[in-house]
Amino acid sequence: MGCLYLLLALISPRLLLVVMWIFTTYVQPNAFRFWLWPLLGLIFMPWMTLGLVWAYNTQFGILQIAAIVIGAIMDVSSNGGAERQRRRRQRSDS
Repeated sequence: MGCLYLLLALISPRLLLVVMWIFTTYVQPNAFRFWLWPLLGLIFMPWMTLGLVWAYNTQFGILQIAAIVIGAIMDVSSNGGAERQRRRRQRSDS
């Protein structure tokens, strides 16, 4: 089952988060007490939310903190890369 989760995470972190939220108790109530926080994470920062879910469901330590930080970096870099491409297209069109 872990390999399936990893495959879904590589394909789409949002899809994995939705699947875990619907079919398991891994997201609620362990990692988040209120439904709004995973929903906001699903929309804005899915990689960091997956890191948080994993961190709170295991023994919290340096590896879990690293997963959260790496997830945040992946989210920011993917959003920044998309914005950079959008700006390049705007410059080449004008």
